[in-house]
Amino acid sequence: MNRSPLHAASGAARLLALALCLAGSAQAVQDGTTSQGYRYLSGGVSEEEQVSLHTQRGRFSLWVITAAKKSGAYLSDVQVRVTDSQRQVVFDAPLDGPWLLVDLPLGRYVVEARFDGETQQRVTTIHPGDHHQVFFHFGVDADVSPEPRTPLPGNPFDGKLRLRHPSSHGSLH
Repeated sequence: MNRSPLHAASGAARLLALALCLAGSAQAVQDGTTSQGYRYLSGGVSEEEQVSLHTQRGRFSLWVITAAKKSGAYLSDVQVRVTDSQRQVVFDAPLDGPWLLVDLPLGRYVVEARFDGETQQRVTTIHPGDHHQVFFHFGVDADVSPEPRTPLPGNPFDGKLRLRHPSSHGSLH
């Protein structure tokens, strides 16, 4: 079968377009809205996603981070459920990466994470101007990427936030 140069270029262009679409979707932060209208972002698999989430975190009142307990490797596909003080579910979905940012109103919330048969729960209360971080460390084997990464500027662990002891439900201010 003899193809014209135009037909071959058209096929190559389609392959390039498909590759770009696949690469773009693999690097996309999930930007959504809960059924109650609260905006959320989920992702953090790639360095680009982490930078994107890091720059936007100040707009969100709740930050959830999931990782393996022993290695510290970030985990994705963790099922996270957030319920308010009236026990209404305000977020319930698997994470597209290790980070979840949710813009919740003031109030008390129970944050539950499930991964590989293990369920953990934290309680946090959001006050005016708060940004709460909730960490979930699961007892699974996971390797950390061998690629060194540059620390993000304005690290949220730079002392501006105060960690509460796990007996006070592990929330942060």
